[in-house]
Order: sequence, then structure tokens, then C-alpha cells
Amino acid sequence: MAELSSTQVLQEILNIPGTKAVVVVGRDGFVIETAGSLGAMDLDTLGASVAMLLSGAESMGKELQLDAFHTLTLEATNAMIMCTPVGDALLVILAPDSKSLGMIRLQVKKQQPHLAHFF
Repeated sequence: MAELSSTQVLQEILNIPGTKAVVVVGRDGFVIETAGSLGAMDLDTLGASVAMLLSGAESMGKELQLDAFHTLTLEATNAMIMCTPVGDALLVILAPDSKSLGMIRLQVKKQQPHLAHFF
């Protein structure tokens, strides 16, 4: 079986029902790759926000003596954001709500190993 490119893997994640956009962000806040509809979203601001979120989560984990996080999920009335590490980057999935969260988590878990060696 041929190895998929990072773009193809992101597209497979984007094809999960309920997923609006997928973004890979480096630890420095630089947006590495995107797929889907981000509308008028400022990618620089998104990347910086994700980097701050990651830094805060890691600091909190150290303070609480926790292992590294596997997934962070933020839910609002009109959005769901799921973040999970892939290699040295962070995969961010945006959805309009959390109705498909279980399916998204399952499919992302399958795709994480494919993405980890790209980033």
C-alpha cells in the first residue's frame, strides 16, 4: 500500500462528517498546513493562539505532575476545537459542534501515526 502524503491524510480527516477544517500548527505557532474551510480566519492569530494553548496545557500538566496530554477539546455553543499532538506539531480540528466528536476522535487516532512522521 502506498504511503499517503500529509495533505492526503488531512483530507481524510476533513472527510469525517462534522469536520469543518483541519490545521497543523508548529510549537512556535507557525501554521504548517491546512485543509478545509477556514473562512476569514487569520491563520497567524490561530497559530499563535494554539501555541499559547499548548504552552499553557504543558505548564499545567507539569504543575499537576501529569503525563503529556493526548487530546485537548474545547467546546462552545457554536464550535468544537480538538487539539492533539502529531510529531512536534499540533493537529487542530474545527467543527461547528461536538455532535461528531466520538467519530472524529476515533478517526484521528487512526491517522495520528501517519501524520507523526511528517511533523
